[in-house]
Amino acid sequence: MIKKRNIFLKESSLKKRSYIKKGKRNRSKRKFRGEKGRVIYAKLEIGKNNKIYEKKRKGKQEGKKVKDITPKYRNKEAVKRLTEKIRDEAKKIDRNVTIMHVCGTHEHDIVKAGIRALLPKNVELIAGPGCPTCCVSALDIDEVLWLADHHNLTITTFGDMMRVPSSNESLYQAQARGLDVRVVYSISDAVNLARTHPELDVLFFSVGFETTSCITAAEVLRVDLPNFSIYSSHKLVPPAMKLLLQRDDIEFHGFIAPGHVSTIIGSNPYEFIPREFHFPVSVGGFEPVDILLSIYSLLKQIRTDSPIVSNDYKRYVKPEGNVAAIKAMEEAFVVSEVRWRGLGTWPLSGSEISDDYAHIDAKKRFSIPKLEGKDLHSKCRCDEVLIGKTKPQECPLFMKACRPDHPVGACMVSHEGTCNVAATYGSFLEELQE
Repeated sequence: MIKKRNIFLKESSLKKRSYIKKGKRNRSKRKFRGEKGRVIYAKLEIGKNNKIYEKKRKGKQEGKKVKDITPKYRNKEAVKRLTEKIRDEAKKIDRNVTIMHVCGTHEHDIVKAGIRALLPKNVELIAGPGCPTCCVSALDIDEVLWLADHHNLTITTFGDMMRVPSSNESLYQAQARGLDVRVVYSISDAVNLARTHPELDVLFFSVGFETTSCITAAEVLRVDLPNFSIYSSHKLVPPAMKLLLQRDDIEFHGFIAPGHVSTIIGSNPYEFIPREFHFPVSVGGFEPVDILLSIYSLLKQIRTDSPIVSNDYKRYVKPEGNVAAIKAMEEAFVVSEVRWRGLGTWPLSGSEISDDYAHIDAKKRFSIPKLEGKDLHSKCRCDEVLIGKTKPQECPLFMKACRPDHPVGACMVSHEGTCNVAATYGSFLEELQE
């Protein structure tokens, strides 16, 4: 039986296969020659042995290009106008204002764009626990390594996790001593590895916030392989924001909610913050105009004492979020306590795999003994950096024992880590301050 489908053939793919066999009877070769950038449309039939036959030539049409809207949000004049508005608002506030963001990408883009240098003296921007790999407890890595050592598992995870220190060694160091540790682009790669290599017992070390946990959830719901399991170290942003507000050792006056997470969960989950804590929130994007708009929105709320959840990233964030992704997470996970690096166990801020899918949960499938983990080096201050209490430059190890090429603390590993960002753009920051 012949299956039919419509396919767009780009010139690059036609070069690899310079002809398409035409018709079942007429198997003469026919070359396709098109102008550069031209897309050739053909209706194809796929027969036995996956051979492709052209049924009818439909003609040519130009491929559609996606419009790049980035310049609009990097516009120099727009940045100037917003900066002036921020300064005007700041003048009307007779005290210092500290704004916290909880996103590693925000910190990276804020520093790279020099946003802090544009702010008035009474407005400070600090980084909260928004880097996914920085928050992973050393004990979680210890348990994953124990599973690999004692159950001969193949460990798969994201590249950022490879150099994050555990109590004794990183995944890279474990790989060097012979453990089977592999970097994957997504959990789908890990699933494919388990499916194509049934002789391997594959474990996916799953980390991150709602942005990645929804993808993990999708695989939890559909995968049923005897040689595949997941170790979940996922964390939740809104509960973490609530716990930050309840701390007495840090003081700040507004939240910039993470854009990536908010595209998944929407802006509604933050509504409890102004309602219960009388505290302003702005859902922010990542371009300079986006970030400045969030700062302006928060200053205006602070000045007028009218806290709300302001969605300033409307081109991607909806109030209800991604309904399908949320539904998958609710079915695959249960909210639980979770360990945060250097900060102890925070209640109701993590996602564990539901008992309905215990067969894929490495924590339930294997018996893991109680291990003694050590999150921090004796002089490392990653715990304080994570909650914005300490700046990277105030850590005694910063750019001495702890550097991007030799991270001692987790905050120095990823390009989203606060210490790594400060180290990468340090000279640039000094030039701006001058």
